[in-house]
This record gives sequence, structure tokens and C-alpha cells, in this order.
Amino acid sequence: MGLRNTATSWGLGAKLFHWVMAIGIIGTSVFVLHVNDSMPWFKSSAPVFIQYIHWHKAIGLVLLLLLILRLFWKWRNPKPQTAELAPLEKRLSLWTHRSLYALMFIVPLSGWIASSAFGSPTKFFGLFTIPGIIEKSKPLVGPAYWAHFGLSWLLLTIVSLHLFAAFWHHDRKKDNVLRAMWFGGKRQETDGGNPPPP
Repeated sequence: MGLRNTATSWGLGAKLFHWVMAIGIIGTSVFVLHVNDSMPWFKSSAPVFIQYIHWHKAIGLVLLLLLILRLFWKWRNPKPQTAELAPLEKRLSLWTHRSLYALMFIVPLSGWIASSAFGSPTKFFGLFTIPGIIEKSKPLVGPAYWAHFGLSWLLLTIVSLHLFAAFWHHDRKKDNVLRAMWFGGKRQETDGGNPPPP
């Protein structure tokens, strides 16, 4: 498996960005629901809650950095054609991916703004402190946090639709969309990623 993309397959670089960020986005979202006492089986004390929130913020900033690196990698690599798509599928795919990239940028940025408005710099896993992106602003705290909360759920909703579409392509259309983004799976290289005739 090469590092860079080809005309018909994703390279290792694109796959690592895709799956590391997917795990990070879903993982930190589930994680913060737990530490926020949203689940009946997990109750945290105030010091534990504050520590976990700093972890959540640190992961969000790592994901923001990874997004910037991922966009640079995407710009330097051609997008492979892994399946033949109908015109409607192409439009839906285009706007889904545009929405995902926009939200992957806005969600951590809105969280950073909310935290900064609250006056809480991010303790990066105990290694160093990342200062706020804006000055402390009490009137901005509520709107910024609610924007972060709502946009996070919108991002998770689109991620869920993205997962549904990937498995629909794999199970119903029997094409190469999901297989081409996985590790070690043998990809069909004929007819734009569609399986060869029997």
C-alpha cells in the first residue's frame, strides 16, 4: 500500500487521516457525554469533570490541527474514483463531504472560543497550557457553548449519514467505496471500482 493516492485507490496517508479523525471525533463526543453526567452509570466529581473537560478540549485542538494537515494532504493528492456514481449520488457526496470538512473546522473552533470566553485556557494533557483564542467575555460564553453543542450534534448526524451511505454502497451496490478506504482489503481496479463481471 503506497502512501499517496492513485487514480483508483486511497493511499495510506489519506486512510490514516480518515480513521484517526473519525475515531477522535466519535470518541471525544461519547467521552464528553459521560463526563457531563449525561449517562446514569457515570457520575464524576467536580475535579474529575474539570480534568476530563481539559482532555476533551486538548483532543479537539489536536483534531483541528489534523484537519489542517489533512486539507494540505488532500490538496496534494488526487481524489481516486472508487465507484461509478449517478449524478444525484455525486451531488450528495460532494455536499456531504463539504459539510463534514466545514463542521470539522467550526466545531473545535467554536469550543475553543467558548472556553476562551469563559476564561479557561486548555491544559494539554499536563504538558503545557494553550491560551485562549479570544479575551474573556462573559456575555459570549452562553451563545458560544450552545453553538458548539448544536454544531457538534449536527456533525455527528452527518457522520452517521456518511457511515450509512458507506455501508449502503458496500452491501447494496456491491461497489468499492468502503473497501477502498479500509486497510488491507483487496480493491477491484476495474470499471471505476465496480466488481468485475462473473
